[in-house]
Amino acid sequence: MEDQSLDALLQLNGVQYGIQGDFWVKFEVRRVNATPNIPHGIKYSLTLHHKSGTRLLGFDNAHAPKIKRRFLETGR
Repeated sequence: MEDQSLDALLQLNGVQYGIQGDFWVKFEVRRVNATPNIPHGIKYSLTLHHKSGTRLLGFDNAHAPKIKRRFLETGR
């Protein structure tokens, strides 16, 4: 049985919504071969743009996140 939530997500591919005339959001969603970094086999991108076309913010799973760990010295 196919996962209906994944089907709903895939249907968002290419959808764009305007926001108060000055901004717009864009969805890109597609199936890819599953990998350790993309175990569910879905590649996605959600971006916010200004009407000039400038990308202001984006979320995607194009690569694994880089985890930076910082430890504060406690003086002990």
